[in-house]
Amino acid sequence: MIRFSALVRGVLLAFILAGAALADDAIKVPLQTQRTWDFANAGVHFDCNFSGARLGGCEQTGDHEFRVLVTPENQPINPSPWYAFKVRSDKSQTITVRLVYIHEGPRGRPWLSRDGSEWSRIEERRFARWPETNAVSVRLDVEPRPLWVAAWEVVGLEEMSGWTDKMCRLPFAREETAGRSIEGRSLRAFVLGETTNANFVFVIGRQHPPEITGTMGLESFVETIAGDSDLARRFRRQFQLVVLPVMNPDGVEHGHWRSNLGGVDLNRDWRKFSQPETAATRDWLLHYIKLPGARSALFLDFHSTGTNIFYSVPEEKGDVDPGFTDRWLADLHRECPKFAFERDDSHNANEATSKAWAHEQMHAPAITCEFGYATDRKLIRRAAKIEAEDMMRLLLAASAKTPVRAE
Repeated sequence: MIRFSALVRGVLLAFILAGAALADDAIKVPLQTQRTWDFANAGVHFDCNFSGARLGGCEQTGDHEFRVLVTPENQPINPSPWYAFKVRSDKSQTITVRLVYIHEGPRGRPWLSRDGSEWSRIEERRFARWPETNAVSVRLDVEPRPLWVAAWEVVGLEEMSGWTDKMCRLPFAREETAGRSIEGRSLRAFVLGETTNANFVFVIGRQHPPEITGTMGLESFVETIAGDSDLARRFRRQFQLVVLPVMNPDGVEHGHWRSNLGGVDLNRDWRKFSQPETAATRDWLLHYIKLPGARSALFLDFHSTGTNIFYSVPEEKGDVDPGFTDRWLADLHRECPKFAFERDDSHNANEATSKAWAHEQMHAPAITCEFGYATDRKLIRRAAKIEAEDMMRLLLAASAKTPVRAE
């Protein structure tokens, strides 16, 4: 294993002490300091003073060499290491940055951007793994214009707010607030539909802050249903799409790997509802589920993981539209053969997850839709578009057999 420097020991000590110093009893994790590191002799500046940034520490180890720490908000934690920082130089030069992980997990090639919007993965020739250590190194060309470096693309609250604004401007949209986070951020939500029928499809996302391939899938899925196709218009006349795109805004803001500010994995809190985000989302969903004549057709929770997979709940007697998930996946695989979702009905079957709770409440298909971190981004958006189209066709066909009920 790598020999930890004084920097690592200092960060670990600060990690422990910071939690005890917090005044707000609801906040159970140490809040990282949003700051910059300036190395005047090298003319190099590291910056994690922006939304979604995460960097546990930084030190200079040579004339053009630096070490940074990749640290989670708390432990134990899911092995999905997240970091994001900017680096610039007073003059153009090439530097080597070693990323030291203090927690096990995948250590893939970073993503780079010059503007925080357009991203690409660093070339393989500029990336090296250190055998038998928790470190990797990258060679970066830096200049006065900042270079963004992250585990994968940064999709922060500003970007999500802009997308939500766009959706809410649609003539058939209604904006809502599902609740508030620990730090008081709005859980912004919206409903898309051109009907008074109480027939609902529910979509939530970003329980886990850095899972941006799930966000990409969610956005493409929702945009397809909000589109101008004949299929989308027919669907909106029969169903309402209820969407909460960011359930953990505090975690996104602070660059967390997994938890909210209460130090809780929100997708394991759907029994206790100990956190304001899960409790508020539950109450918001129940408002719709319990409306007179309400019929819940589908619940989807978008995430990211190492592969593309549907984590679904085993069907039970009395469920709405039995066999829906089988038909849906078959259609998707036929229309998008380059993209194959695996399916697992047993994953976290006894855990307090959103899908388990939703199935109990709705007796409808409830699915955690996971997109791989390394999956081609264009393919994610295409697959999510086809998902939405196939879902609309299947639900419209089912509603034709069982007429919808108006409020």
